[in-house]
Amino acid sequence: MSIAAAADLAGLQFIDPLLRADPDRAESVQQAVEQGRCLVALDGDDVAGYAVLNDHFLGQAFVELLIVGPAYQRQGIGTLLLRATERSCGRPKLFSSCNRSNLPAQCLFEKCGFQRSGQIYNLDEGDPELVYFKALTR
Repeated sequence: MSIAAAADLAGLQFIDPLLRADPDRAESVQQAVEQGRCLVALDGDDVAGYAVLNDHFLGQAFVELLIVGPAYQRQGIGTLLLRATERSCGRPKLFSSCNRSNLPAQCLFEKCGFQRSGQIYNLDEGDPELVYFKALTR
């Protein structure tokens, strides 16, 4: 696990099709890489997954994105990335979210000790966003 570098951007795009399709997402991730807020899991030279951490959620630490490449799913990469964000956030609370339809993400958060902390409607039609929280000990 390491902080992503500009050289990792092509690999991030390879495992995350939305980076190729959504210019806003691509710009956001590029800024996170430039600001040292993007963690990357590598398998040799290949990107296995990445996570973006920010503090834009009401001033709280928030895992904005956690993406694991299809070939690396169900191998513990998501857990490693989530644990790395916990270590690097430097705050007593960590939040994240996922759609109600995203059962693998819900399982990951719960497995890693996050608690469901609320629900936001009207972001994605018919698929509320579930907010998760974890108190971190320092």
